[in-house]
Amino acid sequence: MSKTTDNLLVKTILWWEENILNRPWWLLLFSVVISGFVFQYTADNLTVNTNTAEMLSPELQFQQDRIRLEKAFPQDSNTILLIVEGKTPEKTSAAVKRISTGLRQQKEIKSVYLPDEGEFFDRNGLLYLSLKELQDLSTKLANAQPFMGKLSQDNSLNGLFELFGQALDESNDAELDMNAVFSKTNEALQAAQEGRPYQLSWQQLMMDRTSGVGITKRFIIATPILNFQEFLPAEKSLTAINQVIASSLTGDAADVSVRMTGEVVLEYEEMQTVTEGTTIAGIASMFLVCITLWIAYRSFKLMFATFFTLTMGLVLSLGFATFAVGHLNMISIAFGVLFIGMGDAYSSHFCLRYRELRQRGENPRQALRDTLTSTGGSLALCTLTAAIGLFAFIPTNYLGVSELGVIAGTSLVIALSTTFTVLPALIKIMPPKVRKIEESDQTYSKLTSNWPLTYARPIRWVTYVLAAISLALLTQVKVDFNPINLRDPNTESVKTFKYLLQSEDTSPMTLTSLAASEAEARDKEARLEKLSTVDKAVTLFDFIPEDQDDKLALIEELALIVGPVLDNFPEPSRENAKIESLEKFQAVLKKRLATDSNSVMTELDATLERFLAKLQSVDAQTRQAMLNQLQASMLNSLPSTIQILQTSLQASPIKLETLPKDLSERWLSKDGIYRIQAFPKKDLNDLENMREFILEAQQVDPHVTDLPVSYLESMNEVIRAFQQAFAVAFGVIALLLLIIMRNVKDTLLVLLPLLLASLFTAAMTVLIDMPFNFANIIALPLLFGLGVDSGIHMAHRLHYLRSNDGNMLSSSEAQGVFYGTLTTIFSFGSLAFTTHQGTASMGILLAMGLLLTLICALVVLPAFSVFRFKPHLLKKRSNQSIL
Repeated sequence: MSKTTDNLLVKTILWWEENILNRPWWLLLFSVVISGFVFQYTADNLTVNTNTAEMLSPELQFQQDRIRLEKAFPQDSNTILLIVEGKTPEKTSAAVKRISTGLRQQKEIKSVYLPDEGEFFDRNGLLYLSLKELQDLSTKLANAQPFMGKLSQDNSLNGLFELFGQALDESNDAELDMNAVFSKTNEALQAAQEGRPYQLSWQQLMMDRTSGVGITKRFIIATPILNFQEFLPAEKSLTAINQVIASSLTGDAADVSVRMTGEVVLEYEEMQTVTEGTTIAGIASMFLVCITLWIAYRSFKLMFATFFTLTMGLVLSLGFATFAVGHLNMISIAFGVLFIGMGDAYSSHFCLRYRELRQRGENPRQALRDTLTSTGGSLALCTLTAAIGLFAFIPTNYLGVSELGVIAGTSLVIALSTTFTVLPALIKIMPPKVRKIEESDQTYSKLTSNWPLTYARPIRWVTYVLAAISLALLTQVKVDFNPINLRDPNTESVKTFKYLLQSEDTSPMTLTSLAASEAEARDKEARLEKLSTVDKAVTLFDFIPEDQDDKLALIEELALIVGPVLDNFPEPSRENAKIESLEKFQAVLKKRLATDSNSVMTELDATLERFLAKLQSVDAQTRQAMLNQLQASMLNSLPSTIQILQTSLQASPIKLETLPKDLSERWLSKDGIYRIQAFPKKDLNDLENMREFILEAQQVDPHVTDLPVSYLESMNEVIRAFQQAFAVAFGVIALLLLIIMRNVKDTLLVLLPLLLASLFTAAMTVLIDMPFNFANIIALPLLFGLGVDSGIHMAHRLHYLRSNDGNMLSSSEAQGVFYGTLTTIFSFGSLAFTTHQGTASMGILLAMGLLLTLICALVVLPAFSVFRFKPHLLKKRSNQSIL
C-alpha cells in the first residue's frame, strides 16, 4: 500500500481504538442487543427454498425446454414412483389395489395414477400382446378347456387331485403343462406342511410370461403436495405414503415388496443423509478445531472470544441473507461453512498477532493497538479480494451460487467487522495471560523457521517438476454430471433408481421430444428409433394395437370355446377336503414314476409323502385344518383369474378416441402437443452411455429434454459459471493487488499459492480418481478465497522480513495461515467420512486443496520470493530473528 493509504488506515484504527474500543462493555452490550434483534428477525422471516430446479436460470435453453415439457404434461413433474413386486400376479394386484386406494384417501397426496389400471385394460389387455403371443395363449387356453370344464363340476381339492390323477394316465393327454402345475402344487404342499401362507397363481399357469413388468411388478405414480418453504418439502407426503404401505402389506400381502424412487424421494433422502452426516461431522470438526485453537492460542479466553465473535458474525450474516435474499437455497445454505472457515482465519490472525506482541513484552492496551494497526491492512485486503471472488458469481446463470456469492461475500465483510469490534472488546474485558518469551525459547525457532528461504532453489525445482506433471494430468480431469452418483448408494431410492436403470423397459432416464402435429411426432419417433443408443421410442399412437382384426377374431373364437365354462364357473367348495384324494393321487403318481419319471414329479412325490406322514401324525382337527388350508391355497385365486379371463374376452376395437383420458393426456396435451419418449438401449449407470444417448437424440431434436439432459446441461452450465466467475475474479483481484502493491512481482507472489494449489488440486483428482461433480465443485470459491488470503498474509510478512531480520514461519502471520487453514481443514475434512458421496467428495477435495494451499503459501511462496533478495543477503538473513 502507499504511505498515504497506510497513514490514513493507521489514523482511522487509532481513532477507533481510542473512542470506541476504549468502552468495551458498551460496545459488547450494543452488539449483543443488535444480534438479538437480528436473530429474531431471521427466525421469523428466513425460509429455505429446496427446489433444485430453480438453481439455474430459467432463461437457459435447456431450462426452457424442461419448463415447456412440465407445462404441457404437469402430471409427470415432482412425482413419486412406487414399484410393487410380489411373487404372483394376484398378490401384486391385491397390494396395488390396497395401496392406491389408501393413497387416494390421503390429503397430502394430490393424485394417484396406475399405468395399467382400469376397465379399459382389463377388457382390452389381450390386444396388446403380439399376434404370436395371442395365438400361443389361445392354443393353451383351448387345450385347458376340458380341464377347466371338469374342475367347474367339482371345484374342490378332491376334484383337483382327481384331475391330476387323470392327467397322469398314459391314455389321457394332458391339457395343461403338468410339470408347471405339479411344481406349484409342490410349493403349496410344502407351505401347508410348514403352516406358511401360500397362494397358487393360476394366472402364471395360464400365461407364458410368469413375471416381470405388468405381471408381478407394477408401478404406482403418486403426486405429492410439496412445501418448498420447509427444509424437507416432501416429508409429510412420504410419511403418509409409508403409513399406507405399512397398513396395506399385512396378512397375505406381507411378502410383497414396495420400493420408492423418483426425484422427490431422492432429494428427500439426500437431505436426510446430508443432515445426519454433517451433524456428526460438525461435532467431530468442532472437537478438532478446539484442540487446534488451544495449541495455537494456549488460552481459553482467546478461544472463547473467537467462538463468540464467530457466532455473532454468523447471526448478523443470516440477518443479511434474510434481508437481501429472503431465503437459503440448497447451495447458499452452505454459506455458514464458508463464513466459519474464513471468519476463523481472521480471528486466528488477530489473536496470534496479539499473543505475539504480548510475548514481546507489550502491555495489553499497546498490544491490542499494535495488533489493530499491523493486521488491519492485510485483513481488509483479504476481505476485499475474497469478497470479489464470491461476488464474481452474481452475474452468472448459476442462481444457486449467485445467491451464495451475495450472502457469503457480504458475510466476509461482517466477519471483518466483528473481528475489529467484538473480538478486541472481549480481549479488553478479559485479557488473557501471556508469558513473555525468553531468548532461550527462540533457539529451535531460529533453526527451523526460515528453511523455505534457505532451501529455496531445490524447492523451486521440485515445484517446477510437480507443476509440469500436474499440467499433463489436467487433460485427464473428469466431470461426473450424474447427481445420482453423489447420493448415499445404500438409500432405498438410489438402489431402486439404479435397479430400474438396468432394464430398457423400466429405465427412468428416458428422453422426451415434443411435436406440434401427428406427422411431426411420427417422424421424430421413426428417426429416434434408428439411433444406435435408442431401444424404442413411444408415442400415443403405440397404444393403438397392430393387427386388431386378426386379434379380435382369435379372441372371439376363444370366447366360443372357453366362454361357456367361464360363465358358469363356481366358487371353491366350502366342504372339507379329504385325505383320500391325496392318497389316491399318490398311488397314481407312483405308478407313473415307475415307467416315466422326471425331476418335478419325483420331487412332488417326496413332498406328498412327507405331507401325508405329517397328516397321519396329528389329531383329526389339525389334520382337517391343514387339508382345508391346502385347498384354499390352491383354489382361492382361481375365481379372480377366471373373472379376468372372462373380461378380457370382451375386447373391442381400440381407436385414439377410445383410449382412457388419463392415458391420452400423458401423451397428447390439451394444447395439442405430442410427446415422444425415447428409451435407452444401454445401461445409463455408465456416464459415457448417458452422454452418447443424449448427444445422438439431440441430432434428431436439439430441444430434447428430461432428466438426462437436465443433468448434463446443468453441469455444463455450472462449469461455464465457474469459468466465467474465476476469470472475472482473477482479473479484478490481480488488478486490485497491482494497484495496492504497485509491484508486478509482489502481485504474482500473492497469486502464486492460488494458482499452484488449484493446479495441484486438479491433478490430485486424477490421481485419486475423483471427478468433479455438482457437490465438490462448490469447494472452489473457498479455495480461491483462502489461496489469495494466504498469499497476502505471507507477502505481508516477507515485506516485514526485508526490513527487519527474523524468523518467518514462527511469525504471527505464518502461524495465522497455518492454524487458520488447519482449523478449516478439520472443519471440512470431517465431511469426507459421511455416507453421502457428494458431501464426502467435497470434504476430500476441500481438505486436499486447503492442505496444498497451506504448503504453497508457507513453503513455495517464500522459496520464490527470494528473487527479491540478493543471494549473499539471503544466506545471512535466513538465520536471523525478527521478534
